[in-house]
Amino acid sequence: MSLWIIIVFLILMATGWKPSFAPDMNRRTMTILGIVIAALLPVSLWWSQTSYDVHFELHVSVSLLLLASLLTYKGDEELSYKGYLVLCTFMIAAIWGFIRKMYSLDPVFYWIDPAWDAPLLAGVLCGAFTFQAKHQFGMIVWSAVLGEVLHAALQPNNYTALIGSLSWWDSFWIAFATARMFSLIVKLARISFSKLYGLLWYLRGGRSS
Repeated sequence: MSLWIIIVFLILMATGWKPSFAPDMNRRTMTILGIVIAALLPVSLWWSQTSYDVHFELHVSVSLLLLASLLTYKGDEELSYKGYLVLCTFMIAAIWGFIRKMYSLDPVFYWIDPAWDAPLLAGVLCGAFTFQAKHQFGMIVWSAVLGEVLHAALQPNNYTALIGSLSWWDSFWIAFATARMFSLIVKLARISFSKLYGLLWYLRGGRSS
């Protein structure tokens, strides 16, 4: 799933869709970050946390992703807006973790797939909270990590969350792709409604001939 989404994303970037999908993200930065993370993926280097009844392992590639995502909060936005983004991130992470816990107990009742529902809902919420691609990227990165940490904290002591495994990367890309698609759908709906309203106003005689 990660490879499929990445390939689609690269095709869109190469065919001129960057202004629509990632207008506020630097192409060079994305390229360098992608190459470095791809080079780190085969490296078996994990940071383990097993104290305080929370067991998770963080891959070095995700550590780099977390550091890179901090740059998305660097800008001219007011401090109150940045605080709003952080609050939304914690909210999405909490929903992510609790859904994963709920499905681990009883995965019978689910929306689309037990492994997809948490990132899909996270992506929809992220797309509703902010329309900027860079902020969505940072929000999804931290939500995906903190959500899995919360899931590990809610599980028995013999469970270890692998943050950086293939399944984690699938969840991350599903959430980010959903956030971007949701934002584009809302933007398209607004444009269509605006044009429809203008057309109806014109037909009603709101503009002189």
